[in-house]
Amino acid sequence: MLISNMLLQIETEDDYRDALKRFLEICAAPKDSEEERELYLLMDLMEKYERNNCSFT
Repeated sequence: MLISNMLLQIETEDDYRDALKRFLEICAAPKDSEEERELYLLMDLMEKYERNNCSFT
């Protein structure tokens, strides 16, 4: 789900791909920037999606 260009929840594989793409765009964000905060949010959201939807066995 995207609101004002901010991903708040990853519900689908397409959402996940969009989040991953954005993550890769900003992974070198300067410390204490809006992009760094977005980076950590994306990491949390992607990790939650992976735990719930990806099989690691």
